Amino acid sequence: MGVGSGAFDGTFTLRSRLDEGVHSTNPEELIGAGHAGCFTMSLANLMSEAGHPPTNVDTTARVHLEELDAGFRITKIELDTVGQAEGMDEATFVDLARRAKTTCPVSMALAGTEITLKATLKEPG
Repeated sequence: MGVGSGAFDGTFTLRSRLDEGVHSTNPEELIGAGHAGCFTMSLANLMSEAGHPPTNVDTTARVHLEELDAGFRITKIELDTVGQAEGMDEATFVDLARRAKTTCPVSMALAGTEITLKATLKEPG
């Protein structure tokens, strides 16, 4: 499987959902990567607009795929972000992270899925 930009080209299999050690991706992994990337871009932009351009923002998205009575469903996505910026306090960072979570286009597209957020501000340097 590849993407139009050519930035990704790799194997895409059902086995990657079920078997440890299979070196291929699956829809959940790609959704998680896209969500983490979109959220991070939104948060970095909000931080910059608030006068605190980030020195670093690192986000992971853990996507939960569960088998329910109705079949397999993505039931939850956990966003975990750690940011750094000069002069920013923790409360402002957490507020901006919450705004990014609700306004990034991927979060909005996944509105039917529970999305949680853990936001941590680290001291620069």
